[in-house]
Amino acid sequence: MTTFITFNIYLFYGLVFFAIGCVVVFRNFKYSQLSISETLWALALFGFFHAFHEWSELYAILFSDDISPKYHSVVQWLRVIKLSLSFAGLMIFAWLLFRICPKTCARIGQFITAAIMVIYILVMLFLYQRSSVLTETFAQAASYTRFLLGFGSATLAGVGIAVYGHQLRQDSHEYGQYFIATGVGLFIYGVLAGLVPTELHSSVPVYRTLAATFVLITLYKALNIFDIEKEMATEAKLKRAIEADKYKAIGHLAMGIAHEINNPLASSTLALDLLERKLPVKLDELTDYINRARLGIDRASVISKELLAYAHTDLGNAQKVYFCDVIYGAKQLMSHKIVPYVINIDCDPSLSIIGQKVKLEELLINLLNNAMDASGHNSHIDISVTRDEHQVLFEVRDYGDGMDEQTQQQATELFYSTKPIGKGTGLGLAICKQIVSAHKGKMNIISAKGIGTRVLIRFATGGECEWLTC
Repeated sequence: MTTFITFNIYLFYGLVFFAIGCVVVFRNFKYSQLSISETLWALALFGFFHAFHEWSELYAILFSDDISPKYHSVVQWLRVIKLSLSFAGLMIFAWLLFRICPKTCARIGQFITAAIMVIYILVMLFLYQRSSVLTETFAQAASYTRFLLGFGSATLAGVGIAVYGHQLRQDSHEYGQYFIATGVGLFIYGVLAGLVPTELHSSVPVYRTLAATFVLITLYKALNIFDIEKEMATEAKLKRAIEADKYKAIGHLAMGIAHEINNPLASSTLALDLLERKLPVKLDELTDYINRARLGIDRASVISKELLAYAHTDLGNAQKVYFCDVIYGAKQLMSHKIVPYVINIDCDPSLSIIGQKVKLEELLINLLNNAMDASGHNSHIDISVTRDEHQVLFEVRDYGDGMDEQTQQQATELFYSTKPIGKGTGLGLAICKQIVSAHKGKMNIISAKGIGTRVLIRFATGGECEWLTC
């Protein structure tokens, strides 16, 4: 092989691995939810180290005659060290990959990885003691490095990333096929780099370069998912901002409408009271009409008050509030309505947060109303307040009809209600969500048809609340 061809092959060979490192390094993993994002730094390390190794090999091949004989031993061992360090990066990548694989696969993979490393270190120590036979010892060291670290790390990394890609495919993620293809490419490269000697044929470096190029292309395709994730996160953030503006506008509109409605409603109620008093004889038919009109006015008044509650989000005079006091206050306000139900309470009297008692009572009243509407008479409703290390867990649970998945997703939307017309306004859970957010909390609804509904709220006892999935 001519010097020109050798130079270009090794130049491109190193460039491919350098590109592999760059493909990983220049990706934005900030918005990624994929567990593999935490392992890719090791793959980038392998790419950069291997590129440096191949380019330095090019120098050793082209200028071997210019190296002084007294440095020949040092240069040979440096070549082995560079080769082992580059494949060590791939071995670390394989180890990290098996940490995110299923348990059985992870244990087997990590055991094999550790075993290969221990065997390699012992072999190298043995060969180092025999370093007097330079040529033979160096050839053996390079051979063991390529077989144990090269073939071993590439095979393990290939299996690990292919298993991860298969998991993604099972979760209906189409980009999982590119991770599988990357795993196949790594295995092929491992065979060519670890089992096929460079001296076998002059085309061996070419085939290795082609295999590495295949890994680069499939890895680039696979990592496009991180760009997709970033776009999705940006779109979600934009959507939240639009919704926030929309709800702010609705809040201002609602507050204005509610104020305008309250005055004529109060006037209409007063007129009905005066009319009822001035009737010479209380006829059942007229009384029934008056009661219907009063009922309609009362309902309109309730809706206007709920709109005002939704519009006012400021906590105002926040202070230390004990949950037992909140539960007692809500029960007192709902004493007439909770009689047909069994309310089970589990609350530590010492549990408290900084907030507004009136708002928290309103929160509990709305949750109890929903629980009672979903349950029959004599049904149990559980209220529990517990605490872990950094947060208070506030839960209201019923054993009623429950909600399907679509209803759960829309439950906290403004004006969304599954109750019959005239019974629900669609403001209750929206107000609850707003009150919880104002108190730096997070609300989660867990429900299933025929089982009932749990509304689990987590309030931070200090600083920002960290939401834990139930």
